[in-house]
Amino acid sequence: MLALAQVDGVPRDVIEQRIEAAVEQLGGDNDVDLSNLFQVLVDHYNDPLDLNRADAQDLSALMLLNDVQVSSLLSHIQRNGRLLSIYELQTINGWDAATINLIRPFVTVRESQLGARASFKEIMKQATNEIMLRSTMNIEERKGFMDRSNPFGREYTDPGGEPLPDFGNTGARDSLRANSKVYLGSPFRVYTRYRFRYRQNISFGFTAEKDEGEEFFKGSQSSYDFLSAHLFVRDLGRLKAVAIGDYSAQFGQGLTFWNGLAFAAKSSFSLNVKRNAVGLAPYTSVNENLFMRGAAATFALSRKLELTGFFSNKRIDANVSTIPTANDSLDTNIQDAVFSSFIEDGFHRTASELNKKDAIGEQVIGGHLRWKERAWSIGATAARVDYDATLTRDLKPYNQFEFQGAGNTTMGADWNVIWRSITWFGEAARSSNGGMAMNTGLLAALDKRVSMSLLFRDYGRDFHGLYSVAFAESTNPWNERGLFTGLEIRPNRKWQINAYVDQFRFPWLRYLTNAPSGGTDWLAQVNWRPNRQVEIYARVRQQVRSRNTAFDVSGIDPLVPLQQTNYRVNVSAKVSKSLSLRTRIETVDFQRGSAPLQHGFLMYQDLVHRPLRSPLELTARFALFESGGYDARVYAYENDLIGVFSIPAYYGRGIRWYGMARLTPLRRVDVWIRYGAWIYRDQTVISSGLQEVNGPVRSDLKVQLRYQF
Repeated sequence: MLALAQVDGVPRDVIEQRIEAAVEQLGGDNDVDLSNLFQVLVDHYNDPLDLNRADAQDLSALMLLNDVQVSSLLSHIQRNGRLLSIYELQTINGWDAATINLIRPFVTVRESQLGARASFKEIMKQATNEIMLRSTMNIEERKGFMDRSNPFGREYTDPGGEPLPDFGNTGARDSLRANSKVYLGSPFRVYTRYRFRYRQNISFGFTAEKDEGEEFFKGSQSSYDFLSAHLFVRDLGRLKAVAIGDYSAQFGQGLTFWNGLAFAAKSSFSLNVKRNAVGLAPYTSVNENLFMRGAAATFALSRKLELTGFFSNKRIDANVSTIPTANDSLDTNIQDAVFSSFIEDGFHRTASELNKKDAIGEQVIGGHLRWKERAWSIGATAARVDYDATLTRDLKPYNQFEFQGAGNTTMGADWNVIWRSITWFGEAARSSNGGMAMNTGLLAALDKRVSMSLLFRDYGRDFHGLYSVAFAESTNPWNERGLFTGLEIRPNRKWQINAYVDQFRFPWLRYLTNAPSGGTDWLAQVNWRPNRQVEIYARVRQQVRSRNTAFDVSGIDPLVPLQQTNYRVNVSAKVSKSLSLRTRIETVDFQRGSAPLQHGFLMYQDLVHRPLRSPLELTARFALFESGGYDARVYAYENDLIGVFSIPAYYGRGIRWYGMARLTPLRRVDVWIRYGAWIYRDQTVISSGLQEVNGPVRSDLKVQLRYQF
């Protein structure tokens, strides 16, 4: 295990390494809000988890253990009684010294349970308050910003080349607002958050954000574009959890109901294929559509039986075709409103995007009943989703079985059984139209050095899961059948081998795939830790799927193989107590049928200077990249502001660099400044549409202030 620098007293490298592997499948040139995940580890660093009293849900929430290790630990305690020391973990299958060192900052072993009740005075004394302010902006002007008043003093012009009129003129401003080809607001992205926390028991706070191009305290926006608030209380006697305001709800394997990010997916952590639902949790992210707004509670009916009820009512973005107006007759049915698709990007920068904001109402009501033993649990979930408009898709052969209408009910059952070093888990669900879906898997520690995972899924083409986020090759868990097999081998302390093979079929057509199809996805990775200061790993991953041919042909497009192979070598070295170096080389080969082969290449060098006792922390990257097209892009995790995690796509030909500084000028006050730039050698215009940048450089500046008290 590498020696680790700390932020907020937490080994941040541990978090970053885990997150990078967990979110590789997300991709996209955007920021991923994973602040909740970071906060879980911060909380447990300050208030360690008692291994003798933790259940599978608590242990999995750490995101530092695989499910085989969790199962082996619980089975060991069930057979032998409570742990006497943390070093007893070395006798458990699937556990080794590296794993124990990894989790030691976040767990403890206690003989007796801590008191669950605390006085108001103690709560206020031990609670933490946090205020965070963040602003982000792109330095180079984008086509959508045509406001004369900008931070660099440049005068924007209209497409005809004439300067825009003074926006102090009401008529000119109204004319601009009617134009869907310009952004209405400033180029700044603004984020504000306040949060009060007492251990894992009480959380209260609000989050506010406006994206670049959105109006801010003017025009259509009287404040921030997105506002969120929550109150969350845990462990009030039999009332295990209460959520008021914005919250998330996750149950089973994500097949019946799950909102928010889920991290069990295909990655180099080949054993992490099992979803670990947290039940209810406060919502503090900034996705403007995928959350619950209302109230929910979990009540212990007995020592082993828990009942959760949840209700949500909010408005979401959508492409609406018809909206009843006040002039319609009183006999007009609200269901006459029709929308063609959901919109989840949360952008409201132009008049057109504003017309889609909060376009339809959504109501969700549901519940989850769970019987929980220490070694097994079984649950049942039901949820009803209703809209005040009717979804009417533009029907094509490939999407004719997908959900249409104004409401849907999903019901399902989930289970988790631990026996010795084996875990059996799964979920089966049914939607109101009769569509069925199920998945089931096994996790097993074959001995102390070898563990494996199996997951079979069968999702019907007509299954409708509006809030389903289950393990799948596709984005959505329907029209898919597959078998995943994973293996982890730890021959000694220095070596670790991870591998998986996923075979899948799509029984019906898919987008750009005009026939039933299938494919395979396999990965192999070897890690070598010669000492505590150095870690090296090499990886190869190949994905083979089917896609319509890229060539113009008469009649129905035939399917051709689409093959992508990635090779990666990564070296991390701790050269001193405060300085770490990370080097990566990655290549990708992409080919669609007999079309020309596209090749991508990325090489970067990271420098991370995190002294344990210094008010200044520095992080920097310099990267070279080249690709033969967007399909040959390479994703790479980037260090970012605390609570922000970026996984951009490197494509084209050029240079990428960024530098970030964290300064602590006063006790409990932190300031981050990050500047990064993309410098392309093969482009004179970057991006397209309103995001178009004239020139070969695209850069951004981020500033963040945090005050804790």
